[in-house]
Amino acid sequence: MNRDRSWMNHNGIKDRRKTAYKLGVDDFLQFAFKEISNETPLKYPCLKCRLLLAQNRKDMQCHLLVYGIDSSYNPWVSHGENDEQYDNSDEVDTEATEEVEETEIPFDDMAPLVFDATNAWNSTSSVLDDNENTTDYGSSGGNNEYPKELMTLVEDMEAELYPGCTTYKRLEFIISLLHNKAFNYDKHFPANANQAKRYTRSLGLDYVKIDACINHCILYRKEFANEEKCPKCLAPRWKEKVVHGGDEYSDDEDVDVQKTTRVPQLILRHFPLIPRLQRMFISSKLARHMRWHKVDNKDDGIMRHPADSEAWKSLDTIFPDFAKDARNVRLGLSSDGFNPGANMSSRYSIWPVMLVPYNLPPWMCMKSDNMILSLLIPGPKSPGNDIDVFLQPLIDELKELWESGVKTFDAHSKETFNMRAVLLWTINDFPAYANLSSWSTKGALACPNCHLDTQSHYLKHGHKYCYMENLRWLPEDHKWRLNKRSFGGKVQRSPPPDHLTGHDVMEQLTGYSNVEFGKEVNGKRKRGERYIVHQWKKLSIFYQLPYWRHLLVRHNLDVMHVEKNVCESILGTILDLTGKNKDSLNARLDLADMKMHDKLRAKSLGNNKWQVPPAPYYLTLNEMRKIVTFLSKLAFPDAYSSNISRCASLQDGKVMGMKTHDYQVFMQDLLMPAFKGVLDENVLEPLQELSLFFKQLCSKTLKT
Repeated sequence: MNRDRSWMNHNGIKDRRKTAYKLGVDDFLQFAFKEISNETPLKYPCLKCRLLLAQNRKDMQCHLLVYGIDSSYNPWVSHGENDEQYDNSDEVDTEATEEVEETEIPFDDMAPLVFDATNAWNSTSSVLDDNENTTDYGSSGGNNEYPKELMTLVEDMEAELYPGCTTYKRLEFIISLLHNKAFNYDKHFPANANQAKRYTRSLGLDYVKIDACINHCILYRKEFANEEKCPKCLAPRWKEKVVHGGDEYSDDEDVDVQKTTRVPQLILRHFPLIPRLQRMFISSKLARHMRWHKVDNKDDGIMRHPADSEAWKSLDTIFPDFAKDARNVRLGLSSDGFNPGANMSSRYSIWPVMLVPYNLPPWMCMKSDNMILSLLIPGPKSPGNDIDVFLQPLIDELKELWESGVKTFDAHSKETFNMRAVLLWTINDFPAYANLSSWSTKGALACPNCHLDTQSHYLKHGHKYCYMENLRWLPEDHKWRLNKRSFGGKVQRSPPPDHLTGHDVMEQLTGYSNVEFGKEVNGKRKRGERYIVHQWKKLSIFYQLPYWRHLLVRHNLDVMHVEKNVCESILGTILDLTGKNKDSLNARLDLADMKMHDKLRAKSLGNNKWQVPPAPYYLTLNEMRKIVTFLSKLAFPDAYSSNISRCASLQDGKVMGMKTHDYQVFMQDLLMPAFKGVLDENVLEPLQELSLFFKQLCSKTLKT
């Protein structure tokens, strides 16, 4: 008898829910019970029983579908087939089958384990009883009758551990982990997670938990290490956590377990910097690249790396001993808050503090593999002005790296040297700039570059400050300096303000005591305690670094956020986006007060009604739809940009939901093609210049 028995091999066993396997089982049962009653007991050829037990057709079908058939069972001699009837032309290769079976034993053992552990026999039997004649066993209709736990385990039994994994299935991996933990085959193998963490500490991947005051007053370290409450706000260091409920290993709900533990109110996680810098020199390749800024960099007047900047060269001039060894590390610091749960309705804010080693070449220093996480400042509140409290462990390390250095083995030169490090600057958005630099970026003197010489004007109708006198930065003979009509009715002859050095900052703050850190318990800030002097909110902790006052540039603005804000305002104004349009009635009234742009002044019609003349950039709904239609048809190469077309709403002629990188792509590459033919040339030309400015600023090279 020539029957197709390919379904019996391990491909069939591996996924017994496939139609081919189910049809094969039906064919086998039809042959076995063709001359006898379905209730006649016959031996099971399944992988569990292997012809040792006998039951009726219904139970045999269940075993074959759950456990799989023994692929070596040929011919079917126990079920009425003899050697003469059996045609082995389609027989499965026994050696190959045994080889596969040997490699697949861990997977095959999962099936009986799943079946026995869930006690699903009765449920499965009842399903088969109701659907005895069906050939679509295991289809969507039949699977609904199985216990939920069984189906979950069956899915995990056949699911890959991760996409493309050929070594383990999900359930098999979990069972293997439990085996290693329970039987501990190797006495040196870690018995639990804590031992595994201790085992890997020598790799330099550990971090330190530092308890912090819930109100951001202090860290419980050094002189406060043994305190039970904050010496400033008296808030307790610990909070009690009481656990109620039944035993997690018992099904008896009457068993009540109560545990009281003390946990810190707030925990700062510190990832030590020194061992991470030392690890960069363990690799001979990476150690060689740490010299790139001095050995391989070209001095051709083109800025392609921070080593080409005036700030870098100024540090080398002031501290020649540090600059002598190219292996000494130059670092940049950045920090900003984010919501870890990606839940926009939550105000939880956690602040990572990242460090970037600038010794590496430009194609390596900004790779995520080479960035260093130094601190993880906990939420839910933003640290704000109290960020200095959490920066203390990092500052202590930076002081050690500058003053004494640490002995480090260089795998490239095969020698030990004294590694030192310097923090060149910080890079942040504008709010975080204020927290780190200590200069308030709000109010009349918000500009940290112009400082006390900031020229601002309070807008009576807009209820905010605008910052004028920017013509001071133009060359002295520039024609715009004499253009009174377009720039506030004044001729600008003033030079740009002097650069504020670190020595100037220390001089301004001399004689003033620093602030007491910590949040107010009642949530209210006392009036008069906002600033120490001028716009200084504190003496920044960075001035504890001996070299900080000598740095040419101490704090930088992140161009990504600046570009995003500028582009968002342009799109919001041109497309009249709610909440983003800068051309409001209040803006027109403020223009009138400042005697600027007469043609755009709003005219009163009485009864609190105004007539607002259209601006040159005003667009009709159809013109807005042309821009949005252009965006809706965009397609980019992979990894160039996200799908900006999803942000276009053709019906409303609006754009919404763009991310920061989307704004960057639009500003540099899409602004001109999107607006060309829609906006007037007089409006389009300055936008084109602005687009080119950001594109050049973000390019890989800049001419100095």
